[in-house]
Amino acid sequence: MATASASSAQQVESQSLSLAASDVSLTALFLQAHWVVKSVMLGLLACSVWVWAIAIDKIFLYARTKRAMDRFEQAFWSGQSIEELYRALSAKPTQSMA
Repeated sequence: MATASASSAQQVESQSLSLAASDVSLTALFLQAHWVVKSVMLGLLACSVWVWAIAIDKIFLYARTKRAMDRFEQAFWSGQSIEELYRALSAKPTQSMA
């Protein structure tokens, strides 16, 4: 009797372990989660996408600003007078980082 219960306990344990091992994918975990957990996960995913979009936009903005600064520095040190430089550059729109 003791061996029968021990073998059935091992069988139940192995079945539960195999079920647990097969349901560890992110999709399975998400589908089995409570609706509150799902909504938090979706909110975090949306925030992550938003932050990455802002970061990538800032990278491109800094690159454009760096190129504009380099062009200004080249024009500044070109040897033309400050008045001519002011007249030439005052008509161009300025870029704001804010």
